[in-house]
Amino acid sequence: MSRIRLGIHLPNGGFENFSFSYIRDLAIEAEKLGYDSIWVSDHTIWPEKLGPQNIFEPLTTLAALSSVTNQVALGISVLLPLRHPLLLANMLSTIDNAANGRLILGMGVGWFKPEFDNTSVPFNRRGEIQEEEIRLLRLLWSKPSVSFEGNHFRLKNVVVSPKPVQKPCPKILLGGRTEKTFERIVKHGDGWLAWTPSIDTFSAGVRKIKSMAEAAAKPRMTFAADFMTSVNRNSAEADVEAVKHGLGKDTNIIGNPEECAERIDQYAKQGADLVVLGFVPLGKEVESMRITAKEIMTTI
Repeated sequence: MSRIRLGIHLPNGGFENFSFSYIRDLAIEAEKLGYDSIWVSDHTIWPEKLGPQNIFEPLTTLAALSSVTNQVALGISVLLPLRHPLLLANMLSTIDNAANGRLILGMGVGWFKPEFDNTSVPFNRRGEIQEEEIRLLRLLWSKPSVSFEGNHFRLKNVVVSPKPVQKPCPKILLGGRTEKTFERIVKHGDGWLAWTPSIDTFSAGVRKIKSMAEAAAKPRMTFAADFMTSVNRNSAEADVEAVKHGLGKDTNIIGNPEECAERIDQYAKQGADLVVLGFVPLGKEVESMRITAKEIMTTI
């Protein structure tokens, strides 16, 4: 099988009413089990019809987790354009310093309009806001002083110090799957972080981005995919849990360890460098993490 890195998506937002200590313990366990990375999501509010409102903010969550881990990478899947880039540059640099260079920055434009309405960010301009945000992050992390006049942000003689540990900056992966997103990835990002793509969708996206990157003389892109995952030594039980959570087999990882390993390998063969797994049933992640580490991670 193809070699591929595995990460864990922690239930920090929009899931059950877990305590922070539960999320912290999952992060510690993920590192002990040898996972490549741990990931958190970004929401300020959550649609009530989709479940509990319990949300731990991702940046402060990663800052806290940096103090209880030593090797595992710390990722965001995905950060929304809701924060001023000057504040964001300093916060992310602080996390990368606290974690000694372990931050991975996943960014996306989001979909839940009330999050933008309630933070005074124009929903229909969120894509261009994010592009400007990324430009500013890269400038603030690489230049001794920055002055900037954009359509959304203006800075004058601004210094962000210390800079991130990673040079020139943490890797920036962008989510989404539209043509505009692919253009944004090639122009502003370091790779693609796809949310629950089918094999065909992922394969087509990788080919398109690689072609666009080659035409733009960009260095090699990173390709990652983030899935909800139901793994059980009994395939039928894995299927039952997937149905309970509304998960389809075409766009998630479902089955016994052998079936899940084969599915992950399919994405590796289409160019995935990293697969991130968010486990169901909720509250039993440790069991799923251990099965995956022992019976899947060792075979892929």
